[in-house]
Amino acid sequence: MDNALFYRCERCGNIVALVNVGGGTLSCCGQEMTKLIANSTDAAQEKHVPVAVKKGEEIQVTVGSVLHPMTDEHYIQWIAMVTDGKIEIKYLKPGMEPKAEFIVPVAHSEAVYTGENDEEVMNCEGQPCNFVCRTETPKPITVYAYCNLHGLWKVEL
Repeated sequence: MDNALFYRCERCGNIVALVNVGGGTLSCCGQEMTKLIANSTDAAQEKHVPVAVKKGEEIQVTVGSVLHPMTDEHYIQWIAMVTDGKIEIKYLKPGMEPKAEFIVPVAHSEAVYTGENDEEVMNCEGQPCNFVCRTETPKPITVYAYCNLHGLWKVEL
């Protein structure tokens, strides 16, 4: 699950994240819920597209290249990260900064060289050596932000 499906009730404002696609119709308040389509570009290039920076195992997210307002009338309700079969959501309230941090453990593929099986590995001085080579295996990450007035936005890392 690299992307998530979100639905909203137009009558009461409930929002749900679909965790398993079963083929039925989601409904609330006696009517079909609206599937939210995430925008990934903001015409004004300022306030809605999440900006996500990966630093090791940490994903630092701010909403907007210019921070999104966080007033009672207009604010980011939540920021979600989707990766490796999971969704993590940070809920926000007016007055808070439109920021969130997530931890994503780095997956490593590992090659261990032991010099066994007639495959002598030599160091730069010509001596046999054993070593471990680790390389980071990147996982797809999608970050979503939901504005109470302008809907769902996303960025993919």
